[in-house]
Amino acid sequence: MSGAASSPPERGFPTIGPLTGLRGVGHARAARLERLGLKTVRDLLLLQPIRLVVWPVKTSIQAASRRKGERVTIEGRVRRSVLQRIGGKRSVVRATVSDGTGEMDLVFFNQPWMKEQLSSGTQVEAHGSVVEARGASIASPRLGTAASPLPAPGTLAPEYGGGDGVSSDALKAWIDEALERHVGEIEEHLPAEFLEHCDAPGLPVAVPMIHRPATIPDFEYARRRFALEPILTLQAAVFARRSGKAGRARAAKITAEQDAEIRSRYPFTLTDAQSRVIGEIRADLGRTRPMRRLLQGDVGAGKTAVAAYAAMTVAECGGQVAMMAPTEVLASQHAYGLRDLLEGHGLRTALITGSLRTGERRDVTQRLAAGEIDVVFGTHALFSEDVKFRRLDLAVIDEQHRFGVAQRGRLAGKGSDVHVLLMTATPIPRTLALTVYGDLEVSILDGSPPGRGSVRTRWARGDDRRRMPRFLAERLEAGEQIYWVVPRIGETMSDGDSEDAPASTAASAEARFENLVARPTFRQAGIELVHGRLPSVERNSRLDRFRRGDVATVVATTVVEVGVDVPNATIMVIEDAHRLGLAQLHQLRGRIGRGKKDSYCFLLGDKKAEERFRLMERSRDGFLLAEEDLRQRGMGDLLGLRQSGENQEGLVDPERDLDLLLAARDLFQREPGLLRYY
Repeated sequence: MSGAASSPPERGFPTIGPLTGLRGVGHARAARLERLGLKTVRDLLLLQPIRLVVWPVKTSIQAASRRKGERVTIEGRVRRSVLQRIGGKRSVVRATVSDGTGEMDLVFFNQPWMKEQLSSGTQVEAHGSVVEARGASIASPRLGTAASPLPAPGTLAPEYGGGDGVSSDALKAWIDEALERHVGEIEEHLPAEFLEHCDAPGLPVAVPMIHRPATIPDFEYARRRFALEPILTLQAAVFARRSGKAGRARAAKITAEQDAEIRSRYPFTLTDAQSRVIGEIRADLGRTRPMRRLLQGDVGAGKTAVAAYAAMTVAECGGQVAMMAPTEVLASQHAYGLRDLLEGHGLRTALITGSLRTGERRDVTQRLAAGEIDVVFGTHALFSEDVKFRRLDLAVIDEQHRFGVAQRGRLAGKGSDVHVLLMTATPIPRTLALTVYGDLEVSILDGSPPGRGSVRTRWARGDDRRRMPRFLAERLEAGEQIYWVVPRIGETMSDGDSEDAPASTAASAEARFENLVARPTFRQAGIELVHGRLPSVERNSRLDRFRRGDVATVVATTVVEVGVDVPNATIMVIEDAHRLGLAQLHQLRGRIGRGKKDSYCFLLGDKKAEERFRLMERSRDGFLLAEEDLRQRGMGDLLGLRQSGENQEGLVDPERDLDLLLAARDLFQREPGLLRYY
């Protein structure tokens, strides 16, 4: 009798232990930590610090007031503490501290107990970034007292990205406890020769070194090992896709005469770049190997026209096409923008979104299943069980980074070995495209259609800010249109807010709308408010009024980042621009400059984002901006698994870490057993 078969190795890492084994972590806190991606003690020990703080010497309040955007430490006595309720459970506490050279407010959001903790006469140390909030202030500072002082000047202190009620200090305390109790249980799974090639330590060395660095070089050395984790996660996904069975697609092969006829359908002349990429796609579609192509094109480069060629080619050969976008705004823009081109040449189109009425949806899905629709546009609603195709041959996925790998696969899975065209206006940095998308063919659509006006970008402050209302009034009187973007929806502007209010004010779209409606120039030209909380039918109706020119100004959140094409819109105003990354600012700017007239983008934001704003002023190169955005904000998720937030993944500089990317690219080919860890 043979012995029992050995069990396969457990996928993933040893967990070391549950977080509830740490002091102060009950089930409620463990649930919060899990929402931050921290499920086990090992997860906690491998948490990447978002920055390394070198504690500064204390400075006078007078000197600190001149250092906006910088981190400072001050000490003084609390003169007064005021609690302001701003609706619901929201509140602001302002504690005014004086040291004899000046006064500065310490500002705390939704922490009403700080009013009592910082009562008049309390001596306190405070550390944080200096911001403009009714004068120089420190928002959400870290505090020290005689009993519990702040770290000494020169101390190296990693800081962590908290959230959901979990602070950086709390994470640091739990990490310290985990280090004391479990650091010896950390195991390294990567080959020693690979780590040596990467000039990175093993995890047993890197974990205590990054959380308790003795020197800045030590922190950087440990950081390289931590940086490998997200890189290898990406490469594992790429390797899995490369290893997948290619399948056999239906070829959509057309003759040279058919190609010329399809190109002649456009009411404009294709650019050289569009013609080149169309040739690449035509060749892909003519083969039985399923197309897997990523089309990168800067905002306004004409990607949609290229996608339309692919759709017309497949429809010409009897196949159906699905074009999916992440938002109803973008899906609707594609459907309306391409309707005349497609239906004008005999193709049947439809739009499926979550807001479609039940009867209309039933009619569309029945016609789709019967093959009576050639091209369907839609959002995530295309994933639904009731959406079936008679013969889906091509899936076009726009803004592909907003969909997960599994989601993209679900759409393609509605057909048999479907051709897939992925599109993005958020360029993958040149240094990473091959590494991240090594299993895809990549086309780059550079340049923009001829005959378009210039786009000038200005960081508006001081005199520029004061002159802006007159300039906008002149543009409205000339019949042009304006986007006014405010990242937030419903937070109330302070009583002192006006057209010249400080750019750092956390303005809201609703409040800005009311502010502009009160100005005769804007009111008479027509103005609409658009944000994501509106019912989609109402939101689309308001955007349609702007598209048609019925109103001259739309105040919106970043919902207009993609999918709104209004050639007559020549002005983009972005408030609180410091809250947005370079890629998103560039996307918003791409809403203008689509017509023959010159356009202008005004950035209103805090000085702490000066480097970002200056780069926006200098460059309209989406690839250059994507490289810089990656450096500033981190890799995010180039595979669509995650995107947003600060650089929490260790890739502080993609050029510096490029050697790690290249070293990791072929690791799983040599060591496939390592895949179980990722």
